[in-house]
Amino acid sequence: MTVYIPEEKISEIKHAADIVDVVSEVVALKKTGKNYLGLCPFHSEKTPSFSVSPEKQIFYCFGCGEGGNIFSFLMKQDGVTFPEAVKALSRRYGIELPTRTMSPEQQRRMSEREHLLAVNKQAMEFFHQFLLKAPGSEKARAYLSGRGISAETIDRFKLGFAPRSWDRLLQFFSKKGMPLKLVEKSGLIVPRKSNNGFYDRFRDRIIFPIFDLSGQTIGFGGRILDDSTPKYLNSPETPVYNKGRSLYGIYQAKSRCREKETVYLVEGYTDLLALYQHGIENAVASLGTALTGDHVRLLKGLTGTAGKVILVFDSDEAGIKAARRSIEVFDKEYVNAQIFVLPTGHDPDSYLSEFGVDAFLEMAARHTMGVMTFLIGSAVERHGLTMEGKIQVLADMAGPLAQMTDKGERSLYIKELSERIQIDE
Repeated sequence: MTVYIPEEKISEIKHAADIVDVVSEVVALKKTGKNYLGLCPFHSEKTPSFSVSPEKQIFYCFGCGEGGNIFSFLMKQDGVTFPEAVKALSRRYGIELPTRTMSPEQQRRMSEREHLLAVNKQAMEFFHQFLLKAPGSEKARAYLSGRGISAETIDRFKLGFAPRSWDRLLQFFSKKGMPLKLVEKSGLIVPRKSNNGFYDRFRDRIIFPIFDLSGQTIGFGGRILDDSTPKYLNSPETPVYNKGRSLYGIYQAKSRCREKETVYLVEGYTDLLALYQHGIENAVASLGTALTGDHVRLLKGLTGTAGKVILVFDSDEAGIKAARRSIEVFDKEYVNAQIFVLPTGHDPDSYLSEFGVDAFLEMAARHTMGVMTFLIGSAVERHGLTMEGKIQVLADMAGPLAQMTDKGERSLYIKELSERIQIDE
Protein backbone atom coordinates (compact mmCIF):
# COMPACT_ATOMS: atom_id res chain seq x y z
CA MET A 1 0.00 0.00 0.00
CA THR A 2 1.46 3.40 -1.01
CA VAL A 3 1.90 6.09 1.62
CA TYR A 4 -0.36 9.04 0.82
CA ILE A 5 1.31 12.46 0.70
CA PRO A 6 -1.14 15.39 0.35
CA GLU A 7 -0.65 17.66 -2.66
CA GLU A 8 -0.46 20.73 -0.43
CA LYS A 9 2.55 19.20 1.37
CA ILE A 10 4.30 18.48 -1.93
CA SER A 11 3.64 22.08 -2.96
CA GLU A 12 4.97 23.36 0.39
CA ILE A 13 8.19 21.37 -0.07
CA LYS A 14 8.56 22.69 -3.64
CA HIS A 15 8.32 26.27 -2.39
CA ALA A 16 10.68 25.71 0.56
CA ALA A 17 13.35 23.68 -1.26
CA ASP A 18 16.08 25.18 -3.43
CA ILE A 19 17.17 23.02 -6.35
CA VAL A 20 20.52 24.83 -6.59
CA ASP A 21 21.20 24.04 -2.94
CA VAL A 22 20.38 20.35 -3.42
CA VAL A 23 22.14 19.83 -6.77
CA SER A 24 25.28 21.65 -5.63
CA GLU A 25 25.88 18.90 -3.07
CA VAL A 26 26.61 16.63 -6.02
CA VAL A 27 27.64 18.98 -8.83
CA ALA A 28 30.06 21.93 -8.68
CA LEU A 29 27.88 24.70 -10.16
CA LYS A 30 28.96 28.07 -11.54
CA LYS A 31 26.58 30.96 -12.25
CA THR A 32 26.13 31.70 -15.94
CA GLY A 33 23.59 34.45 -16.54
CA LYS A 34 20.33 33.53 -14.80
CA ASN A 35 21.21 29.86 -14.51
CA TYR A 36 23.93 27.65 -13.06
CA LEU A 37 26.09 25.31 -15.12
CA GLY A 38 28.09 22.20 -14.21
CA LEU A 39 29.22 18.76 -15.36
CA CYS A 40 26.36 16.31 -15.67
CA PRO A 41 26.34 13.64 -12.93
CA PHE A 42 24.44 11.23 -15.18
CA HIS A 43 26.86 10.85 -18.10
CA SER A 44 30.53 11.44 -18.99
CA GLU A 45 31.35 14.85 -20.42
CA LYS A 46 34.31 17.20 -20.70
CA THR A 47 32.39 20.45 -21.23
CA PRO A 48 29.58 21.43 -18.81
CA SER A 49 26.11 20.99 -20.30
CA PHE A 50 24.09 20.46 -17.09
CA SER A 51 21.96 23.54 -16.42
CA VAL A 52 20.01 24.40 -13.25
CA SER A 53 17.43 27.17 -13.22
CA PRO A 54 16.78 28.72 -9.77
CA GLU A 55 13.91 30.72 -11.25
CA LYS A 56 12.06 27.68 -12.64
CA GLN A 57 13.47 25.23 -10.04
CA ILE A 58 14.34 22.70 -12.74
CA PHE A 59 17.45 21.06 -14.20
CA TYR A 60 18.26 19.98 -17.74
CA CYS A 61 21.29 18.37 -19.38
CA PHE A 62 21.80 19.41 -23.00
CA GLY A 63 24.16 16.46 -23.43
CA CYS A 64 22.08 13.45 -22.36
CA GLY A 65 18.59 14.97 -22.16
CA GLU A 66 17.96 14.24 -18.47
CA GLY A 67 15.79 16.88 -16.84
CA GLY A 68 13.08 17.58 -14.29
CA ASN A 69 12.42 19.17 -10.92
CA ILE A 70 14.02 18.74 -7.54
CA PHE A 71 12.15 15.48 -6.87
CA SER A 72 13.17 13.87 -10.15
CA PHE A 73 16.80 14.90 -9.56
CA LEU A 74 16.88 13.06 -6.22
CA MET A 75 15.07 10.06 -7.71
CA LYS A 76 17.66 9.78 -10.51
CA GLN A 77 20.73 10.59 -8.40
CA ASP A 78 19.93 8.44 -5.36
CA GLY A 79 17.85 5.73 -7.03
CA VAL A 80 14.84 6.38 -4.79
CA THR A 81 11.07 6.49 -5.32
CA PHE A 82 9.02 9.68 -5.44
CA PRO A 83 7.70 9.29 -1.84
CA GLU A 84 11.28 8.71 -0.63
CA ALA A 85 12.47 11.87 -2.39
CA VAL A 86 9.58 13.84 -0.84
CA LYS A 87 10.41 12.51 2.63
CA ALA A 88 14.13 13.29 2.24
CA LEU A 89 13.34 16.90 1.31
CA SER A 90 10.74 17.24 4.07
CA ARG A 91 13.38 16.21 6.63
CA ARG A 92 15.95 18.56 5.11
CA TYR A 93 13.65 21.60 5.20
CA GLY A 94 11.86 20.80 8.45
CA ILE A 95 8.45 20.20 6.93
CA GLU A 96 6.37 17.70 8.85
CA LEU A 97 4.48 15.18 6.76
CA PRO A 98 1.13 13.99 8.17
CA THR A 99 1.30 10.54 9.71
CA ARG A 100 -2.22 10.45 11.09
CA THR A 101 -3.56 9.26 7.72
CA MET A 102 -1.23 6.23 7.80
CA SER A 103 -2.56 3.00 9.24
CA PRO A 104 -0.28 0.62 11.20
CA GLU A 105 -0.15 -1.55 8.08
CA GLN A 106 1.01 1.43 5.99
CA GLN A 107 3.65 2.22 8.59
CA ARG A 108 4.99 -1.34 8.29
CA ARG A 109 5.06 -0.98 4.54
CA MET A 110 7.30 2.08 4.51
CA SER A 111 10.10 1.75 2.02
CA GLU A 112 12.81 -0.82 2.60
CA ARG A 113 15.42 1.85 2.00
CA GLU A 114 14.15 4.02 4.84
CA HIS A 115 14.03 1.03 7.18
CA LEU A 116 17.60 0.03 6.33
CA LEU A 117 18.88 3.58 6.82
CA ALA A 118 17.13 3.65 10.22
CA VAL A 119 18.78 0.33 11.18
CA ASN A 120 22.20 1.64 10.13
CA LYS A 121 21.75 4.87 12.07
CA GLN A 122 20.84 2.99 15.24
CA ALA A 123 23.81 0.63 14.80
CA MET A 124 26.13 3.61 14.25
CA GLU A 125 24.95 5.18 17.51
CA PHE A 126 25.30 1.82 19.31
CA PHE A 127 28.92 1.38 18.16
CA HIS A 128 29.78 5.04 18.83
CA GLN A 129 28.39 5.07 22.36
CA PHE A 130 30.02 1.72 23.11
CA LEU A 131 33.41 3.18 22.13
CA LEU A 132 32.92 6.28 24.26
CA LYS A 133 31.46 4.78 27.42
CA ALA A 134 31.27 1.01 27.66
CA PRO A 135 33.55 -1.16 29.80
CA GLY A 136 35.57 -3.34 27.46
CA SER A 137 36.26 -0.61 24.93
CA GLU A 138 39.37 0.72 26.70
CA LYS A 139 41.76 -0.98 24.27
CA ALA A 140 39.91 0.53 21.31
CA ARG A 141 40.18 4.03 22.81
CA ALA A 142 43.87 3.40 23.55
CA TYR A 143 44.44 2.25 19.97
CA LEU A 144 42.84 5.39 18.51
CA SER A 145 44.73 7.60 20.93
CA GLY A 146 47.96 5.86 19.96
CA ARG A 147 47.25 6.65 16.33
CA GLY A 148 46.82 10.31 17.27
CA ILE A 149 43.10 10.37 16.51
CA SER A 150 41.47 13.11 18.58
CA ALA A 151 38.10 13.17 20.33
CA GLU A 152 36.94 15.75 17.77
CA THR A 153 37.75 13.39 14.87
CA ILE A 154 36.08 10.46 16.65
CA ASP A 155 32.94 12.58 16.97
CA ARG A 156 33.09 14.04 13.44
CA PHE A 157 33.37 10.61 11.81
CA LYS A 158 31.28 8.85 14.50
CA LEU A 159 33.92 6.17 15.03
CA GLY A 160 32.78 3.26 17.14
CA PHE A 161 33.70 -0.12 18.58
CA ALA A 162 32.03 -3.49 18.16
CA PRO A 163 32.34 -5.58 21.34
CA ARG A 164 33.91 -9.04 21.27
CA SER A 165 30.53 -10.67 21.97
CA TRP A 166 28.89 -12.76 19.25
CA ASP A 167 25.45 -11.24 19.78
CA ARG A 168 25.62 -7.86 21.56
CA LEU A 169 24.26 -5.92 18.59
CA LEU A 170 21.77 -8.71 17.90
CA GLN A 171 20.45 -8.36 21.46
CA PHE A 172 20.29 -4.57 21.03
CA PHE A 173 17.99 -4.87 18.02
CA SER A 174 15.99 -7.75 19.51
CA LYS A 175 15.14 -5.64 22.57
CA LYS A 176 13.96 -2.86 20.28
CA GLY A 177 11.68 -5.29 18.46
CA MET A 178 13.45 -4.71 15.16
CA PRO A 179 12.73 -7.49 12.62
CA LEU A 180 15.94 -9.52 12.44
CA LYS A 181 15.44 -10.27 8.73
CA LEU A 182 15.71 -6.51 8.15
CA VAL A 183 18.88 -6.29 10.27
CA GLU A 184 20.26 -9.22 8.28
CA LYS A 185 19.51 -7.36 5.03
CA SER A 186 21.58 -4.45 6.34
CA GLY A 187 24.57 -6.79 6.62
CA LEU A 188 25.00 -6.22 10.36
CA ILE A 189 24.11 -9.77 11.40
CA VAL A 190 24.78 -13.09 9.68
CA PRO A 191 22.63 -16.28 9.77
CA ARG A 192 24.22 -19.23 11.56
CA LYS A 193 25.15 -22.23 9.40
CA SER A 194 22.69 -24.31 11.40
CA ASN A 195 19.96 -21.84 10.34
CA ASN A 196 19.24 -21.45 14.05
CA GLY A 197 19.42 -17.70 14.60
CA PHE A 198 22.04 -15.05 13.80
CA TYR A 199 25.36 -13.63 15.05
CA ASP A 200 27.02 -10.19 14.78
CA ARG A 201 29.11 -9.58 11.66
CA PHE A 202 31.40 -7.06 13.40
CA ARG A 203 33.09 -8.23 16.62
CA ASP A 204 36.05 -6.77 18.52
CA ARG A 205 36.70 -4.17 15.82
CA ILE A 206 37.08 -0.40 15.49
CA ILE A 207 34.03 0.66 13.47
CA PHE A 208 34.16 3.25 10.67
CA PRO A 209 30.62 4.28 9.63
CA ILE A 210 30.29 5.06 5.92
CA PHE A 211 28.08 8.03 5.01
CA ASP A 212 26.59 9.11 1.71
CA LEU A 213 26.71 12.70 0.45
CA SER A 214 23.67 13.68 2.52
CA GLY A 215 25.13 12.26 5.74
CA GLN A 216 23.04 9.09 5.98
CA THR A 217 24.77 5.96 7.31
CA ILE A 218 24.86 3.45 4.46
CA GLY A 219 27.44 0.90 5.65
CA PHE A 220 30.36 0.11 7.96
CA GLY A 221 34.00 -0.89 7.94
CA GLY A 222 35.70 -2.64 10.84
CA ARG A 223 39.39 -2.94 11.76
CA ILE A 224 40.63 -5.73 14.02
CA LEU A 225 42.86 -4.77 16.96
CA ASP A 226 45.11 -7.85 16.98
CA ASP A 227 46.78 -9.98 14.29
CA SER A 228 43.59 -11.83 13.33
CA THR A 229 42.39 -11.92 9.75
CA PRO A 230 40.85 -10.34 7.88
CA LYS A 231 42.43 -7.10 9.07
CA TYR A 232 39.52 -5.11 7.60
CA LEU A 233 35.93 -6.24 7.23
CA ASN A 234 33.31 -4.25 5.31
CA SER A 235 29.55 -4.33 5.02
CA PRO A 236 28.30 -6.40 2.09
CA GLU A 237 26.43 -4.78 -0.77
CA THR A 238 22.90 -3.85 0.33
CA PRO A 239 19.99 -1.89 -1.16
CA VAL A 240 21.53 1.28 0.37
CA TYR A 241 25.26 0.50 0.11
CA ASN A 242 27.08 0.09 -3.18
CA LYS A 243 30.89 0.10 -2.95
CA GLY A 244 31.16 1.18 -6.56
CA ARG A 245 29.28 4.39 -5.75
CA SER A 246 30.55 5.08 -2.20
CA LEU A 247 33.67 6.78 -0.85
CA TYR A 248 34.72 7.02 2.78
CA GLY A 249 34.73 10.57 4.12
CA ILE A 250 32.81 12.10 1.19
CA TYR A 251 30.22 13.69 3.48
CA GLN A 252 32.84 15.34 5.69
CA ALA A 253 35.00 16.40 2.71
CA LYS A 254 32.47 17.75 0.22
CA SER A 255 32.58 21.45 1.14
CA ARG A 256 36.41 21.53 1.23
CA CYS A 257 36.61 19.73 -2.12
CA ARG A 258 34.41 22.41 -3.70
CA GLU A 259 36.36 25.20 -2.04
CA LYS A 260 39.80 23.93 -3.11
CA GLU A 261 38.72 22.27 -6.41
CA THR A 262 41.06 19.44 -5.45
CA VAL A 263 40.57 16.12 -3.71
CA TYR A 264 43.15 13.68 -2.34
CA LEU A 265 42.15 10.05 -2.82
CA VAL A 266 43.78 7.59 -0.40
CA GLU A 267 43.39 3.86 0.05
CA GLY A 268 42.13 3.35 3.61
CA TYR A 269 40.17 4.61 6.59
CA THR A 270 43.17 5.46 8.79
CA ASP A 271 45.01 7.22 5.94
CA LEU A 272 41.96 9.43 5.41
CA LEU A 273 41.71 10.21 9.13
CA ALA A 274 45.44 11.03 9.24
CA LEU A 275 45.00 13.64 6.50
CA TYR A 276 41.94 15.08 8.25
CA GLN A 277 43.80 15.24 11.58
CA HIS A 278 46.54 17.30 9.90
CA GLY A 279 44.10 19.79 8.41
CA ILE A 280 43.81 18.25 4.93
CA GLU A 281 40.03 17.97 4.89
CA ASN A 282 39.56 17.68 1.10
CA ALA A 283 40.29 13.95 1.12
CA VAL A 284 38.34 10.72 0.64
CA ALA A 285 39.21 7.02 0.68
CA SER A 286 38.28 4.11 -1.55
CA LEU A 287 36.52 1.18 0.10
CA GLY A 288 38.60 -1.83 -0.87
CA THR A 289 37.40 -1.86 -4.46
CA ALA A 290 38.70 -0.65 -7.81
CA LEU A 291 37.72 2.86 -8.85
CA THR A 292 34.58 3.05 -10.97
CA GLY A 293 33.07 5.64 -13.28
CA ASP A 294 30.53 6.45 -10.56
CA HIS A 295 33.36 7.22 -8.11
CA VAL A 296 35.04 9.53 -10.59
CA ARG A 297 31.81 11.31 -11.53
CA LEU A 298 31.16 11.86 -7.84
CA LEU A 299 34.59 13.46 -7.40
CA LYS A 300 34.25 15.44 -10.63
CA GLY A 301 30.94 16.81 -9.41
CA LEU A 302 32.60 18.12 -6.26
CA THR A 303 35.74 19.60 -7.83
CA GLY A 304 34.31 21.02 -11.07
CA THR A 305 35.71 21.34 -14.59
CA ALA A 306 39.01 22.85 -13.47
CA GLY A 307 39.36 20.49 -10.52
CA LYS A 308 41.85 17.70 -10.05
CA VAL A 309 42.07 14.40 -8.21
CA ILE A 310 45.36 13.49 -6.56
CA LEU A 311 45.74 9.75 -6.00
CA VAL A 312 48.04 9.11 -3.05
CA PHE A 313 49.69 5.69 -3.43
CA ASP A 314 52.30 3.67 -1.61
CA SER A 315 55.41 3.09 -3.73
CA ASP A 316 54.92 -0.68 -3.90
CA GLU A 317 53.71 -2.99 -6.65
CA ALA A 318 50.12 -2.77 -5.39
CA GLY A 319 50.23 1.03 -5.75
CA ILE A 320 51.49 0.79 -9.33
CA LYS A 321 48.78 -1.74 -10.21
CA ALA A 322 46.13 0.54 -8.71
CA ALA A 323 47.44 3.44 -10.80
CA ARG A 324 47.31 1.35 -13.97
CA ARG A 325 43.71 0.32 -13.27
CA SER A 326 42.64 3.92 -12.71
CA ILE A 327 43.84 5.31 -16.05
CA GLU A 328 40.96 4.13 -18.19
CA VAL A 329 38.34 5.23 -15.67
CA PHE A 330 39.69 8.77 -15.29
CA ASP A 331 40.33 9.10 -19.02
CA LYS A 332 36.74 8.14 -19.90
CA GLU A 333 35.37 10.66 -17.41
CA TYR A 334 37.67 13.49 -18.61
CA VAL A 335 39.12 14.05 -15.16
CA ASN A 336 42.54 15.54 -14.43
CA ALA A 337 44.03 12.76 -12.28
CA GLN A 338 47.53 12.99 -10.83
CA ILE A 339 49.66 10.59 -8.83
CA PHE A 340 51.53 11.34 -5.63
CA VAL A 341 53.82 8.47 -4.65
CA LEU A 342 55.09 8.50 -1.09
CA PRO A 343 58.68 7.57 -0.24
CA THR A 344 59.40 3.87 0.14
CA GLY A 345 58.13 2.41 3.40
CA HIS A 346 55.54 5.13 4.05
CA ASP A 347 51.78 5.43 3.81
CA PRO A 348 50.02 8.79 4.39
CA ASP A 349 49.54 8.07 8.09
CA SER A 350 53.18 7.19 8.80
CA TYR A 351 54.58 10.01 6.65
CA LEU A 352 52.42 12.68 8.29
CA SER A 353 53.23 11.34 11.76
CA GLU A 354 56.97 11.43 11.10
CA PHE A 355 57.39 14.56 8.97
CA GLY A 356 54.25 16.66 9.45
CA VAL A 357 51.74 18.30 7.15
CA ASP A 358 54.05 20.98 5.69
CA ALA A 359 56.48 18.34 4.43
CA PHE A 360 53.59 16.31 3.02
CA LEU A 361 52.13 19.27 1.11
CA GLU A 362 55.55 20.39 -0.12
CA MET A 363 56.33 16.90 -1.40
CA ALA A 364 52.89 16.66 -3.00
CA ALA A 365 53.51 19.96 -4.82
CA ARG A 366 56.95 18.86 -6.09
CA HIS A 367 56.39 15.19 -6.83
CA THR A 368 52.81 14.96 -8.08
CA MET A 369 52.75 13.82 -11.70
CA GLY A 370 50.33 12.75 -14.38
CA VAL A 371 49.23 9.12 -14.27
CA MET A 372 50.95 8.27 -17.57
CA THR A 373 54.21 9.97 -16.56
CA PHE A 374 54.13 7.97 -13.34
CA LEU A 375 53.67 4.68 -15.24
CA ILE A 376 56.48 5.47 -17.66
CA GLY A 377 58.83 6.27 -14.76
CA SER A 378 57.77 3.14 -12.87
CA ALA A 379 58.34 0.93 -15.92
CA VAL A 380 61.80 2.41 -16.56
CA GLU A 381 62.76 2.04 -12.91
CA ARG A 382 61.55 -1.57 -12.87
CA HIS A 383 63.13 -2.78 -16.14
CA GLY A 384 66.05 -0.42 -16.78
CA LEU A 385 67.27 0.90 -20.13
CA THR A 386 69.05 -2.12 -21.52
CA MET A 387 67.78 -3.42 -24.85
CA GLU A 388 65.68 -6.05 -23.06
CA GLY A 389 64.55 -3.48 -20.52
CA LYS A 390 63.31 -1.06 -23.20
CA ILE A 391 61.38 -3.87 -24.89
CA GLN A 392 59.68 -4.66 -21.57
CA VAL A 393 58.94 -0.97 -20.92
CA LEU A 394 57.21 -0.78 -24.31
CA ALA A 395 55.21 -3.91 -23.48
CA ASP A 396 54.15 -2.42 -20.12
CA MET A 397 53.04 0.88 -21.70
CA ALA A 398 51.19 -0.51 -24.74
CA GLY A 399 47.98 -1.15 -22.79
CA PRO A 400 47.76 2.18 -20.92
CA LEU A 401 48.52 4.15 -24.09
CA ALA A 402 45.90 2.23 -26.06
CA GLN A 403 43.27 3.01 -23.38
CA MET A 404 43.63 6.76 -23.89
CA THR A 405 40.71 8.22 -25.84
CA ASP A 406 42.24 11.66 -26.52
CA LYS A 407 44.52 11.21 -29.55
CA GLY A 408 46.40 14.45 -28.98
CA GLU A 409 47.14 13.55 -25.37
CA ARG A 410 48.22 10.05 -26.39
CA SER A 411 50.59 11.52 -29.00
CA LEU A 412 52.23 13.70 -26.34
CA TYR A 413 52.79 10.73 -24.03
CA ILE A 414 54.22 8.64 -26.89
CA LYS A 415 56.69 11.48 -27.44
CA GLU A 416 57.55 11.51 -23.72
CA LEU A 417 58.06 7.74 -23.72
CA SER A 418 60.23 7.82 -26.84
CA GLU A 419 62.47 10.52 -25.31
CA ARG A 420 62.69 8.69 -21.99
CA ILE A 421 63.86 5.38 -23.50
CA GLN A 422 65.59 6.99 -26.52
CA ILE A 423 63.79 5.32 -29.40
CA ASP A 424 61.99 6.75 -32.42
CA GLU A 425 58.33 7.67 -31.94
